Amino acid sequence: MRPVRNETGAVLLTTLLLMALMAAITIAIVDDIRFSIRRTISVQSAEQLAWFERGGEDFAKVWLENVHSETQAELGEFIRADNPVIFPIDQGVLNIRIQDAHNCYNVNQLANPKTKKASRQQFSQFLQLLEFDITDADILAASIQDWVDTDTIPNSGGAEGLSYANLIPAYHAADTLMVDISELRAVQGIDESIYQRLLPFVCAGTNTKQNRINVNTLSLEQAPLLALLFDTQDGLNAAQTVIAKRPLAGYDSVDQLWSLPVVVDLDQKGVGKDMTDTRTDRVKLDIYIQYQDQTRARQVVFNLGSTGVKLVSRRSLY
Repeated sequence: MRPVRNETGAVLLTTLLLMALMAAITIAIVDDIRFSIRRTISVQSAEQLAWFERGGEDFAKVWLENVHSETQAELGEFIRADNPVIFPIDQGVLNIRIQDAHNCYNVNQLANPKTKKASRQQFSQFLQLLEFDITDADILAASIQDWVDTDTIPNSGGAEGLSYANLIPAYHAADTLMVDISELRAVQGIDESIYQRLLPFVCAGTNTKQNRINVNTLSLEQAPLLALLFDTQDGLNAAQTVIAKRPLAGYDSVDQLWSLPVVVDLDQKGVGKDMTDTRTDRVKLDIYIQYQDQTRARQVVFNLGSTGVKLVSRRSLY
């Protein structure tokens, strides 16, 4: 018996609907497969990046051990050059940049209760060497000290709990040492532009001690760190001269530095001499890895001591 015309149309419509449903299911399945493949590739890339990070850190440690056990001349040369060591890797590249971790102003020294006023004045003076005007320098020094010290009484021009409680969103001053220098962005009065101006010159140490400045690894741009120790109006010019006329192999000793005519003329009488050095005992490594379409960065700090190279800290930059 032949199907009537209406039944033929119904069969055709049902067939088309089934085909459309099967096509939709097929597309969904293919999309799931594609997503699973991309996710698997992404996970594998992330794992490979992590291995490259560890490899870069291990390589840097071995290299530091070899350099540290022989002479610091090569180490100083790398730091002064401020050029990354570049290693091509499969489908990517690995960069390692090394810096002297002590050539920076430790903002946590502002928390030392025994030298509170003196350290605040010194930091204000340092900010003026970085071309902040005196008013802004005093306010920034007061605010940063209020952030790291343990009391809740604000300095003149500074900021403690109430200043931050009125913000949206509200938060509290840390009232303890900074763990990372990026905390500066939370301090009242420090916007992104000020933060970027300060970043090459400041750091957050693990204690409240003032860093000893290594004159053999200072760049000309870092002259204010040395000028602060000279503590005179001619200090910046003298610091720039000391760095510009530094021997290729570096100064042999602190005594050699302080016997230079440009330093003798400052009539320092030895003040600040104990805060200078000619050896690097702590380095900071920034390790950047680009692999396929992913990028990762890690910062590692090593101590260089008589017992060898010891890991101090590591953290992800992004």
